[in-house]
Amino acid sequence: MLNTEIKELIKYLKNIVAEEKPDNDVLEKYRADPDFIELDGMVREIRSTCKKHFEMIFDLFPDPTIITSMEDGKLYAYNRAFFKMIQTRGKTIIDESFNIHDLYFELDKRDQLIAELKRTGVCENMEIMVNDADNDMFVGLVSAQAINVEGEPHILSVIRDITQIKRLEAEIAQLSIKDKLTQVFNRPKLDDFLQCELERSERTKAPFAIILVDVDSLRNINDTYGNPVGDELLVAIAAMLRDNVRITDIVGRWSGEEFLIILPDTDEQGAVTLAEKIRTIVEETDFKIVAKLTASFGVSAYRKDLLPATLISRAHTARNRAKEKGRNRVECQ
Repeated sequence: MLNTEIKELIKYLKNIVAEEKPDNDVLEKYRADPDFIELDGMVREIRSTCKKHFEMIFDLFPDPTIITSMEDGKLYAYNRAFFKMIQTRGKTIIDESFNIHDLYFELDKRDQLIAELKRTGVCENMEIMVNDADNDMFVGLVSAQAINVEGEPHILSVIRDITQIKRLEAEIAQLSIKDKLTQVFNRPKLDDFLQCELERSERTKAPFAIILVDVDSLRNINDTYGNPVGDELLVAIAAMLRDNVRITDIVGRWSGEEFLIILPDTDEQGAVTLAEKIRTIVEETDFKIVAKLTASFGVSAYRKDLLPATLISRAHTARNRAKEKGRNRVECQ
Protein backbone atom coordinates (compact mmCIF):
# COMPACT_ATOMS: atom_id res chain seq x y z
CA MET A 1 0.00 0.00 0.00
CA LEU A 2 1.17 3.54 -0.76
CA ASN A 3 1.89 5.71 2.23
CA THR A 4 0.35 9.16 2.77
CA GLU A 5 3.36 11.08 1.49
CA ILE A 6 3.45 9.21 -1.83
CA LYS A 7 -0.28 9.71 -2.30
CA GLU A 8 0.18 13.45 -1.66
CA LEU A 9 2.95 13.64 -4.27
CA ILE A 10 0.98 11.66 -6.87
CA LYS A 11 -2.02 13.94 -6.43
CA TYR A 12 0.20 17.00 -6.67
CA LEU A 13 1.84 15.78 -9.88
CA LYS A 14 -1.52 14.84 -11.41
CA ASN A 15 -2.74 18.38 -10.79
CA ILE A 16 0.26 19.82 -12.59
CA VAL A 17 -0.16 17.53 -15.59
CA ALA A 18 -3.87 18.31 -15.72
CA GLU A 19 -3.16 22.04 -15.54
CA GLU A 20 -5.07 22.31 -12.29
CA LYS A 21 -3.83 24.49 -9.45
CA PRO A 22 -1.02 22.73 -7.53
CA ASP A 23 -1.46 22.05 -3.84
CA ASN A 24 0.53 24.88 -2.20
CA ASP A 25 0.68 23.00 1.10
CA VAL A 26 2.46 20.08 -0.56
CA LEU A 27 4.72 22.49 -2.42
CA GLU A 28 5.66 24.20 0.81
CA LYS A 29 6.11 20.89 2.63
CA TYR A 30 8.61 19.42 0.13
CA ARG A 31 10.12 22.60 -1.26
CA ALA A 32 13.57 21.90 0.23
CA ASP A 33 13.67 18.23 -0.78
CA PRO A 34 16.11 17.79 -3.74
CA ASP A 35 14.27 14.71 -5.03
CA PHE A 36 10.97 16.59 -4.97
CA ILE A 37 12.51 19.57 -6.76
CA GLU A 38 13.93 17.29 -9.48
CA LEU A 39 10.65 15.39 -9.90
CA ASP A 40 8.58 18.58 -9.91
CA GLY A 41 10.80 20.13 -12.55
CA MET A 42 10.73 16.98 -14.67
CA VAL A 43 6.92 16.79 -14.64
CA ARG A 44 6.58 20.49 -15.42
CA GLU A 45 8.98 20.10 -18.35
CA ILE A 46 7.00 17.13 -19.67
CA ARG A 47 3.77 19.12 -19.38
CA SER A 48 5.37 22.11 -21.12
CA THR A 49 6.61 19.92 -23.97
CA CYS A 50 3.22 18.26 -24.38
CA LYS A 51 1.56 21.65 -24.36
CA LYS A 52 3.88 22.91 -27.12
CA HIS A 53 3.13 19.82 -29.22
CA PHE A 54 -0.61 20.27 -28.69
CA GLU A 55 -0.41 23.95 -29.65
CA MET A 56 1.48 23.08 -32.82
CA ILE A 57 -1.02 20.39 -33.83
CA PHE A 58 -3.93 22.63 -32.82
CA ASP A 59 -2.68 25.48 -35.00
CA LEU A 60 -2.02 23.26 -38.02
CA PHE A 61 -5.30 21.34 -37.79
CA PRO A 62 -7.06 21.89 -41.16
CA ASP A 63 -10.54 22.56 -39.75
CA PRO A 64 -11.48 25.79 -37.90
CA THR A 65 -10.93 25.01 -34.23
CA ILE A 66 -11.38 27.08 -31.08
CA ILE A 67 -11.23 26.76 -27.32
CA THR A 68 -13.78 28.76 -25.34
CA SER A 69 -14.81 28.96 -21.73
CA MET A 70 -17.76 26.72 -20.94
CA GLU A 71 -20.08 29.22 -19.30
CA ASP A 72 -19.50 32.66 -20.81
CA GLY A 73 -18.16 31.72 -24.24
CA LYS A 74 -14.95 33.73 -23.92
CA LEU A 75 -12.45 32.88 -26.65
CA TYR A 76 -9.36 31.27 -25.16
CA ALA A 77 -7.56 30.08 -28.29
CA TYR A 78 -8.11 29.65 -32.02
CA ASN A 79 -6.15 28.14 -34.89
CA ARG A 80 -5.19 29.44 -38.33
CA ALA A 81 -8.11 27.74 -40.06
CA PHE A 82 -10.60 29.48 -37.76
CA PHE A 83 -8.92 32.83 -38.29
CA LYS A 84 -9.03 32.28 -42.05
CA MET A 85 -12.74 31.41 -41.91
CA ILE A 86 -13.53 34.53 -39.88
CA GLN A 87 -11.29 36.70 -42.05
CA THR A 88 -12.91 35.36 -45.22
CA ARG A 89 -16.29 36.31 -43.81
CA GLY A 90 -15.25 39.85 -42.95
CA LYS A 91 -14.03 39.54 -39.35
CA THR A 92 -10.36 40.52 -39.28
CA ILE A 93 -9.94 41.39 -35.60
CA ILE A 94 -10.06 38.73 -32.89
CA ASP A 95 -9.12 39.96 -29.44
CA GLU A 96 -9.99 39.36 -25.79
CA SER A 97 -13.38 41.01 -26.29
CA PHE A 98 -14.34 38.44 -28.95
CA ASN A 99 -17.13 36.19 -27.66
CA ILE A 100 -18.29 33.00 -29.32
CA HIS A 101 -21.87 34.05 -28.51
CA ASP A 102 -21.47 36.67 -31.25
CA LEU A 103 -21.17 33.86 -33.79
CA TYR A 104 -24.24 31.88 -32.83
CA PHE A 105 -27.48 32.93 -34.52
CA GLU A 106 -29.35 30.16 -32.69
CA LEU A 107 -28.29 30.64 -29.07
CA ASP A 108 -30.64 27.85 -28.00
CA LYS A 109 -28.52 25.47 -30.07
CA ARG A 110 -25.44 26.50 -28.11
CA ASP A 111 -27.39 25.83 -24.92
CA GLN A 112 -28.19 22.34 -26.24
CA LEU A 113 -24.53 21.81 -27.10
CA ILE A 114 -23.40 22.82 -23.61
CA ALA A 115 -26.05 20.63 -21.98
CA GLU A 116 -24.83 17.65 -24.03
CA LEU A 117 -21.20 18.40 -23.12
CA LYS A 118 -22.04 18.56 -19.43
CA ARG A 119 -23.93 15.27 -19.73
CA THR A 120 -21.54 13.21 -21.85
CA GLY A 121 -18.45 15.36 -22.44
CA VAL A 122 -18.84 15.15 -26.23
CA CYS A 123 -21.18 16.61 -28.85
CA GLU A 124 -20.78 15.59 -32.51
CA ASN A 125 -21.97 17.09 -35.80
CA MET A 126 -24.56 19.59 -34.60
CA GLU A 127 -25.75 21.89 -37.40
CA ILE A 128 -25.95 25.47 -36.14
CA MET A 129 -26.80 28.66 -37.99
CA VAL A 130 -23.87 31.00 -37.40
CA ASN A 131 -23.57 34.77 -37.85
CA ASP A 132 -20.51 36.17 -39.55
CA ALA A 133 -19.11 39.67 -39.05
CA ASP A 134 -21.49 41.13 -41.63
CA ASN A 135 -24.50 39.51 -39.93
CA ASP A 136 -24.87 37.10 -42.84
CA MET A 137 -25.71 33.59 -41.77
CA PHE A 138 -23.86 30.43 -42.70
CA VAL A 139 -24.32 26.83 -41.63
CA GLY A 140 -21.74 25.55 -39.18
CA LEU A 141 -21.25 21.86 -38.42
CA VAL A 142 -19.99 21.85 -34.84
CA SER A 143 -18.29 19.01 -32.99
CA ALA A 144 -17.10 19.75 -29.47
CA GLN A 145 -15.51 18.18 -26.42
CA ALA A 146 -15.34 19.37 -22.83
CA ILE A 147 -11.81 19.97 -21.57
CA ASN A 148 -10.10 21.56 -18.57
CA VAL A 149 -7.86 24.57 -18.98
CA GLU A 150 -6.05 25.71 -15.85
CA GLY A 151 -8.63 23.93 -13.76
CA GLU A 152 -11.62 25.61 -15.45
CA PRO A 153 -14.16 23.93 -17.79
CA HIS A 154 -13.67 24.86 -21.45
CA ILE A 155 -14.92 23.66 -24.82
CA LEU A 156 -12.75 22.47 -27.70
CA SER A 157 -14.88 23.03 -30.82
CA VAL A 158 -14.43 22.32 -34.51
CA ILE A 159 -16.67 24.54 -36.65
CA ARG A 160 -16.88 23.63 -40.32
CA ASP A 161 -18.56 26.01 -42.75
CA ILE A 162 -20.89 23.68 -44.70
CA THR A 163 -22.98 26.44 -46.28
CA GLN A 164 -21.94 25.53 -49.80
CA ILE A 165 -22.63 21.86 -49.17
CA LYS A 166 -26.13 22.66 -47.86
CA ARG A 167 -26.80 24.86 -50.87
CA LEU A 168 -25.76 22.07 -53.22
CA GLU A 169 -27.96 19.63 -51.31
CA ALA A 170 -30.89 22.02 -51.66
CA GLU A 171 -30.23 22.44 -55.37
CA ILE A 172 -30.06 18.68 -55.87
CA ALA A 173 -33.29 18.27 -53.91
CA GLN A 174 -34.94 20.89 -56.10
CA LEU A 175 -33.67 19.23 -59.26
CA SER A 176 -35.25 15.97 -58.14
CA ILE A 177 -38.74 17.51 -57.95
CA LYS A 178 -38.67 20.58 -60.22
CA ASP A 179 -38.63 20.98 -63.99
CA LYS A 180 -35.29 22.59 -64.84
CA LEU A 181 -36.70 25.02 -67.42
CA THR A 182 -39.96 26.23 -65.86
CA GLN A 183 -39.20 25.61 -62.17
CA VAL A 184 -42.61 24.07 -61.56
CA PHE A 185 -42.95 20.45 -60.37
CA ASN A 186 -41.73 17.75 -62.74
CA ARG A 187 -43.59 14.66 -63.97
CA PRO A 188 -42.38 12.21 -61.26
CA LYS A 189 -43.38 14.62 -58.49
CA LEU A 190 -46.78 15.20 -60.11
CA ASP A 191 -47.30 11.43 -60.11
CA ASP A 192 -46.64 11.42 -56.36
CA PHE A 193 -49.09 14.28 -55.77
CA LEU A 194 -51.77 12.58 -57.90
CA GLN A 195 -51.45 9.33 -55.99
CA CYS A 196 -51.68 11.15 -52.65
CA GLU A 197 -54.77 13.09 -53.72
CA LEU A 198 -56.47 9.95 -55.03
CA GLU A 199 -55.85 8.17 -51.75
CA ARG A 200 -57.01 11.18 -49.74
CA SER A 201 -60.23 11.54 -51.77
CA GLU A 202 -60.91 7.83 -51.51
CA ARG A 203 -60.44 8.01 -47.76
CA THR A 204 -62.24 11.30 -46.99
CA LYS A 205 -64.66 11.51 -49.96
CA ALA A 206 -63.34 15.04 -50.59
CA PRO A 207 -63.49 16.20 -54.23
CA PHE A 208 -60.46 17.02 -56.28
CA ALA A 209 -59.89 17.83 -59.94
CA ILE A 210 -57.12 18.32 -62.47
CA ILE A 211 -56.60 20.65 -65.40
CA LEU A 212 -54.40 19.65 -68.32
CA VAL A 213 -53.09 22.77 -70.07
CA ASP A 214 -51.75 22.36 -73.61
CA VAL A 215 -50.04 25.36 -75.25
CA ASP A 216 -51.49 25.66 -78.77
CA SER A 217 -49.16 25.63 -81.79
CA LEU A 218 -45.94 25.50 -79.76
CA ARG A 219 -44.23 23.30 -82.33
CA ASN A 220 -45.00 25.80 -85.08
CA ILE A 221 -43.63 28.58 -82.88
CA ASN A 222 -40.40 26.61 -82.35
CA ASP A 223 -40.08 26.01 -86.08
CA THR A 224 -40.72 29.68 -86.90
CA TYR A 225 -38.92 31.55 -84.11
CA GLY A 226 -36.58 28.93 -82.69
CA ASN A 227 -36.58 26.80 -79.54
CA PRO A 228 -35.31 29.60 -77.22
CA VAL A 229 -38.49 31.60 -77.95
CA GLY A 230 -40.60 28.51 -77.30
CA ASP A 231 -38.76 27.98 -74.00
CA GLU A 232 -39.43 31.59 -72.97
CA LEU A 233 -43.13 31.06 -73.65
CA LEU A 234 -43.20 27.92 -71.52
CA VAL A 235 -41.51 29.79 -68.67
CA ALA A 236 -44.07 32.61 -69.02
CA ILE A 237 -47.01 30.19 -69.04
CA ALA A 238 -45.66 28.37 -65.96
CA ALA A 239 -45.38 31.67 -64.09
CA MET A 240 -48.89 32.62 -65.20
CA LEU A 241 -50.29 29.35 -63.88
CA ARG A 242 -48.50 29.72 -60.53
CA ASP A 243 -49.80 33.28 -60.16
CA ASN A 244 -53.42 32.29 -60.70
CA VAL A 245 -53.89 29.26 -58.45
CA ARG A 246 -54.30 28.89 -54.71
CA ILE A 247 -51.39 28.17 -52.43
CA THR A 248 -52.77 24.65 -51.93
CA ASP A 249 -52.94 23.94 -55.67
CA ILE A 250 -50.10 22.17 -57.47
CA VAL A 251 -48.66 23.22 -60.82
CA GLY A 252 -46.26 21.08 -62.81
CA ARG A 253 -44.95 20.39 -66.27
CA TRP A 254 -46.50 17.16 -67.56
CA SER A 255 -44.74 16.94 -70.92
CA GLY A 256 -43.16 19.18 -73.59
CA GLU A 257 -45.97 21.71 -73.99
CA GLU A 258 -48.35 20.36 -71.37
CA PHE A 259 -48.85 21.55 -67.81
CA LEU A 260 -50.92 19.88 -65.11
CA ILE A 261 -52.76 21.65 -62.31
CA ILE A 262 -53.91 19.54 -59.35
CA LEU A 263 -56.76 21.11 -57.39
CA PRO A 264 -57.45 19.60 -53.95
CA ASP A 265 -60.96 20.08 -52.54
CA THR A 266 -62.26 21.28 -55.90
CA ASP A 267 -65.16 19.87 -57.90
CA GLU A 268 -65.52 19.83 -61.69
CA GLN A 269 -67.29 23.18 -61.89
CA GLY A 270 -64.63 24.86 -59.79
CA ALA A 271 -61.93 23.47 -62.04
CA VAL A 272 -63.79 24.63 -65.18
CA THR A 273 -64.13 28.12 -63.73
CA LEU A 274 -60.39 28.32 -63.03
CA ALA A 275 -59.54 26.90 -66.46
CA GLU A 276 -61.70 29.54 -68.15
CA LYS A 277 -60.03 32.27 -66.13
CA ILE A 278 -56.55 31.10 -67.14
CA ARG A 279 -57.60 30.60 -70.77
CA THR A 280 -58.78 34.22 -70.94
CA ILE A 281 -55.59 35.51 -69.33
CA VAL A 282 -53.42 33.60 -71.82
CA GLU A 283 -55.51 34.80 -74.77
CA GLU A 284 -55.35 38.45 -73.70
CA THR A 285 -51.62 38.51 -72.88
CA ASP A 286 -49.14 40.12 -75.26
CA PHE A 287 -46.24 37.69 -75.61
CA LYS A 288 -44.02 40.14 -77.54
CA ILE A 289 -42.35 38.18 -80.34
CA VAL A 290 -45.30 35.90 -81.06
CA ALA A 291 -47.83 38.51 -79.90
CA LYS A 292 -50.80 36.27 -79.22
CA LEU A 293 -50.88 32.76 -77.80
CA THR A 294 -53.68 30.40 -76.79
CA ALA A 295 -54.00 27.17 -74.85
CA SER A 296 -56.44 24.26 -74.79
CA PHE A 297 -57.69 22.85 -71.49
CA GLY A 298 -58.88 19.40 -70.44
CA VAL A 299 -60.66 19.14 -67.07
CA SER A 300 -61.24 15.93 -65.15
CA ALA A 301 -62.66 15.46 -61.66
CA TYR A 302 -62.21 12.53 -59.27
CA ARG A 303 -64.83 9.79 -59.72
CA LYS A 304 -63.56 7.03 -57.49
CA ASP A 305 -60.67 6.54 -59.91
CA LEU A 306 -58.29 3.92 -58.58
CA LEU A 307 -55.30 4.97 -60.68
CA PRO A 308 -53.82 8.37 -61.59
CA ALA A 309 -53.62 7.14 -65.20
CA THR A 310 -57.42 6.90 -65.38
CA LEU A 311 -57.84 10.51 -64.31
CA ILE A 312 -55.10 11.70 -66.67
CA SER A 313 -56.61 9.72 -69.56
CA ARG A 314 -59.93 11.48 -69.15
CA ALA A 315 -58.19 14.87 -69.01
CA HIS A 316 -56.33 14.02 -72.22
CA THR A 317 -59.59 13.05 -73.91
CA ALA A 318 -61.10 16.39 -72.91
CA ARG A 319 -57.99 18.25 -74.08
CA ASN A 320 -58.09 16.47 -77.46
CA ARG A 321 -61.71 17.44 -77.87
CA ALA A 322 -60.80 21.07 -77.19
CA LYS A 323 -58.12 20.84 -79.89
CA GLU A 324 -60.55 19.28 -82.36
CA LYS A 325 -63.10 22.04 -81.75
CA GLY A 326 -60.64 24.72 -82.79
CA ARG A 327 -58.29 25.10 -79.76
CA ASN A 328 -58.44 27.88 -77.13
CA ARG A 329 -61.25 26.02 -75.34
CA VAL A 330 -62.04 24.29 -72.05
CA GLU A 331 -63.57 20.80 -72.19
CA CYS A 332 -64.46 18.24 -69.49
CA GLN A 333 -64.45 14.48 -69.40
